[in-house]
Amino acid sequence: MKLEDTIHLNEIASHHPSPAATLIWITGYSGAGKTTVARKVRAALVERGENAVLLDGDDLRGLFANPDGQGRWGYERVDRVALAYAYFRLCNTLVTQGVTVVLAAVAMYEEIDRWVKENIDHAFQVYLEVPEGELRARDAATKRIYATLGNLADLYDVPRLADLVITNSGATTPAIAAKKILAAFDETTRRDSSLSSDKGRTRHWERYYAHASLVETPSGYARLVASQLPEKSKLVEVGCGNGRDARYFASLGHAVLAIDPSSAAIEKCRQSHDGVEFLECALQDLPADRDGRFDAVYSRFSLHAMTAPEELATIAAAHRLLQPGGSFYIECRSINDPLARKGEVLSPTERIHGHYRRFVVREDLHGRLESAGFLVADSGESADVAVFGDDNPIVIRVTAVKP
Repeated sequence: MKLEDTIHLNEIASHHPSPAATLIWITGYSGAGKTTVARKVRAALVERGENAVLLDGDDLRGLFANPDGQGRWGYERVDRVALAYAYFRLCNTLVTQGVTVVLAAVAMYEEIDRWVKENIDHAFQVYLEVPEGELRARDAATKRIYATLGNLADLYDVPRLADLVITNSGATTPAIAAKKILAAFDETTRRDSSLSSDKGRTRHWERYYAHASLVETPSGYARLVASQLPEKSKLVEVGCGNGRDARYFASLGHAVLAIDPSSAAIEKCRQSHDGVEFLECALQDLPADRDGRFDAVYSRFSLHAMTAPEELATIAAAHRLLQPGGSFYIECRSINDPLARKGEVLSPTERIHGHYRRFVVREDLHGRLESAGFLVADSGESADVAVFGDDNPIVIRVTAVKP
């Protein structure tokens, strides 16, 4: 055994813990040493107190097999890609529940790279690079699969945008590779700790609002909220979309700031709606000079379009922006909505069905509001109140007050 292999885990684990659960995906061709390095990375994470698990691609293929032991997936590219999607949906489900996943799996396909970067927060990809001759020599002594394979370069798409590339041969031992991974991972997560993955939202909503026709009629929830607002209130709408509710509130004499992260939505709103200030931003992006300036924050069908960290930031910003006695009005899709059981599963509360949604558990929302300093003044959950065409969602309606 080389001296470097005896490096104690305390040395590998001496970096600062990462700020949130995520995925460390260690990839490379068969024989690159993925599993051995991944074991050391996972052990180091556990030693420094993180809730980390190790998943191995070979084990997962077996776990996902039919009860008779026969695999559901073959070995053609289309089958390998389908299996890779299953791997990463499982990884994301664990990540969203506070588990850092260390995955040792090949799965080197451009479409998989895009999916991971788009859907898993802070995912960190490591490519273990080993000369082909050494790969084949290692394989001849272990799995012996290369004898039946063609050109290795034709099998997979070598990652072009991996977060870290390590030459895992020569003087580089598994312990040294693990130490490099932890150092680079911690530096990246510290630098980008505020970022959430996009989940394909920007692409979807830019395309949607670029072609969507304007809706003139205000929503039923806007009418309900309007009946509760004091005259000449100062209101900020979160996720204004096509601006129909913002324009309605302005027509009643309220001073309205309407915001949305979609540039296409804001551009269309500015062309069509008078009397409303429109800004392309998130609520937490509003500057401190607006703190305590608003009587109401209004969020209809926007909270469930946010990731969990974005929701927390929005709730904190709403509390900051409201004056004492101001109200935060929320309408969002419930976890009990039928759409919560349709589409591609990202996590227990997240699905992609046409586009991304995160379905909200009402009791959890109450807890997040109260933790931010709000009092929940009114709350309900039902269908038949937000019907749109054939869609009759189960929605949560909450009014929270800043004391």
